Amino acid sequence: MTCSGTSLTPLAQYAKSLQTSRAEGAPMHFPMYTVPLDTLLEMTKVEPHEVLKAKDMLVDFQRPMGKAAFVSHQWVAPDHPDPEFKQMRVLQEALKEMKNGNLQSIPVELVSEAAEGHIKPLPTSRLLSEPLFFWYDYFSCPQKDRLSRSMTSLFSPEGESGSKLLNAINSIPAYVQESSFFFALVPVLENPRSCNLITPLTWQSRGWCRLERTCGELSQQHSCIMVKSPKDVELIAGTCAFLRAGCGPVGEGVFTVPQDRLKLGPVLVAALKRRMLRLLKAQDLPGYRALLNQQHLLLRGMNPEAAVQPFLEMEEDPFASGLGDSTLVTTFFQQNGFRSVREIDRGGWSPLHYAALKGDPLLVEDLLKIRADPNQGSKKVHPAIGQPSGTPPLSIACIFKNNEAAKLLLSAKARVANRMFVRGPFNCAAHANNTEAIQILCQAGCSPAQTNVFGVSVMDGAAYHGALEAINELLSQSTATALNPTSALYNAAMGGGSADVVHRLLEMRANVNAQTDEHWRRTAMIRTLYKVKVLQHRLGKVTMVSKILYHAKGATPLMIALLTGQHECAAALIAAGAALTPRNSRGWTAADFLQGHSVPEFLREAFEGRVEACQRVSQLSRGWVRQRI
Repeated sequence: MTCSGTSLTPLAQYAKSLQTSRAEGAPMHFPMYTVPLDTLLEMTKVEPHEVLKAKDMLVDFQRPMGKAAFVSHQWVAPDHPDPEFKQMRVLQEALKEMKNGNLQSIPVELVSEAAEGHIKPLPTSRLLSEPLFFWYDYFSCPQKDRLSRSMTSLFSPEGESGSKLLNAINSIPAYVQESSFFFALVPVLENPRSCNLITPLTWQSRGWCRLERTCGELSQQHSCIMVKSPKDVELIAGTCAFLRAGCGPVGEGVFTVPQDRLKLGPVLVAALKRRMLRLLKAQDLPGYRALLNQQHLLLRGMNPEAAVQPFLEMEEDPFASGLGDSTLVTTFFQQNGFRSVREIDRGGWSPLHYAALKGDPLLVEDLLKIRADPNQGSKKVHPAIGQPSGTPPLSIACIFKNNEAAKLLLSAKARVANRMFVRGPFNCAAHANNTEAIQILCQAGCSPAQTNVFGVSVMDGAAYHGALEAINELLSQSTATALNPTSALYNAAMGGGSADVVHRLLEMRANVNAQTDEHWRRTAMIRTLYKVKVLQHRLGKVTMVSKILYHAKGATPLMIALLTGQHECAAALIAAGAALTPRNSRGWTAADFLQGHSVPEFLREAFEGRVEACQRVSQLSRGWVRQRI
């Protein structure tokens, strides 16, 4: 084989050979029992699988019957997912809004819209165009085995043989793959039995919910419909929307029975392998490379032996000449199908970007020895990772917490401060709650007060992503005044504003009743975006970003939290004394932002003059975090 520009690498040849093969589906060890939409809407209580099956209310779903929706949710109580039917009622009401035509499209969530502006809202007609069937664990999986093993691992040897529940659990990737839609049911709810709070952030932290979410991301339909309340429904469709502090690998999630995480490795490895083979079959080498080098993160916290074995055996590679004598580099190039250290693939990334994602410091060191450029910015938004054009390898290392690789890139003179970065290394470290990387970057000369091309500070990003540990680390490296906690409070209200984050920012003297849009006017770039989005909003092109900017002038953090459906944040702000009477430049008070939304009862009570429920919710939320840590 010659080394001409048109010759295929061994990986590309292998991918081409898969085009005629049949894609392997996820094995289903237990039937996919579902509930039809009309049956779901008629329910008044959540009953277990056995009861519904005896009533002949379950349907063994098959593709020709219509479409399936997978519902992921956190159990409200240890022995019952929804004892008061509060969580399920939110889903029912949201579906009724869709059926009645009151909710005609599901808007794109803020991170997804900001990172990947091409994503469109999901028309609800697509959900209802065919008969719709719902998979929900308590309905769809046998519960008798769960009750008999409530205090032991679901994978315990004594029940492993013939366990229907275990078979259903091992079929979760297949259920997600068969589903056309993935719902995350995440209203803010109190759990009166154990004195804690169920929120979107606690859903993100639960190990089983992370398993379901990861299977969703590995499926062909990797978008997520997040249901916060009947009228606060949003589409998470971007590839980087879940790269925030509250999210993470399945193995680092919270499990009631810690041993369960060690047994889930084979389930995830099999799902990863199927996804990687589908990407190769589709000739999507950037997507394949992203998963190949990201699997250590996805499998972190699980059995260390869990990993997808390479699809190619080492052989003579005509493209390996000129790569030096490093076996690591040669193997990396063959497994990733690269020709040159300076190559940029169709995803806009260089080999060093993928090595920073992989996190092997020896590999990064060897690539730098053969003149890989540590300051090579990506050429486009990566289709599988979602980081914007211009992102350097150091940012990738920081956001995926590959800190030894980050140190090597810094030693090779990787730039740490460039205001033209959208997601520079310091921003990425803060977004990911990567306190070690923040320390490393400060030692390298980064200022905790630096901003990006849009004027977004590192502190703003940490607050938006709910990165409490990063906020504390930034404060230890600077002063509260320099970090502008009031600006950060606005960002927390837009995104990951847990009660703990709100409380910390207020301790730093953030103004709970501020009325400013200064953070939208810091640079020419953000001022231009501000004007364009407000004009689009006036012309009827309404998105989450346009709503925020249209109402930004004179808005308080509480107004922003209500506008974006951040109910826990709103409760924490009210509990801290946020005023309800100020008006923004459009003449709106906080109460006006309740119009068109269905907020939890504790917020309704606050606008009737009773703030005790919001105070309790704020305390419960902070208590849950302390208990988890």
